[in-house]
Amino acid sequence: MSQGGYVTLTGYVTAEPKMWETAKSKTSVATVRVGSTPRRVNRETGEWQDGETSYYTVKCWRRLAENVHGSLRKGDMIIVRGKISTRTWVDDQQRTRTEMQVEADSVGHDLCFGWSRFNRGVQVPSGSRQGIDEGEAARHDMAPVPDEDLAAESQFPDEPDGEMPSDLSRDDGNDDENNVPAAQLAEAAVPF
Repeated sequence: MSQGGYVTLTGYVTAEPKMWETAKSKTSVATVRVGSTPRRVNRETGEWQDGETSYYTVKCWRRLAENVHGSLRKGDMIIVRGKISTRTWVDDQQRTRTEMQVEADSVGHDLCFGWSRFNRGVQVPSGSRQGIDEGEAARHDMAPVPDEDLAAESQFPDEPDGEMPSDLSRDDGNDDENNVPAAQLAEAAVPF
């Protein structure tokens, strides 16, 4: 029987994720520092009080490492599931140091604190990765518009003053009825 302590950790990313490859097998590895601060209700005052923050180093391997490095930013609230361990060493000043590590099985944004959009990843050879990324971005209406397409859209040589013909529909990002920018409508719908 295998022994090990598995945990589910919630906290915030304290620094940008770091990623590298192992020397021999070229396996992707990423580390993320996570801070977790417990909150408790003070029974005397009825107010929430923060406890002492604990810091963990979360280690991710292979595809999870690549996705964590590409998705997480400093300040993000995340949930981590993995195997916990401690590492002890003596530093340059001869002090004994201890670090809590979590070898992650899964990592995700904590949706209690915001919203996220999921893009399903596909495992492909590294040489063809760019085409897959562009296709996934286009599928989610996030693809950049090529420069030549922008130039073609802004020029209408047959029309006076280069204006857009009146018979073409225009999507300027506004709600046509109230002339309210679509971004403001989206913000108003978020209950945060």
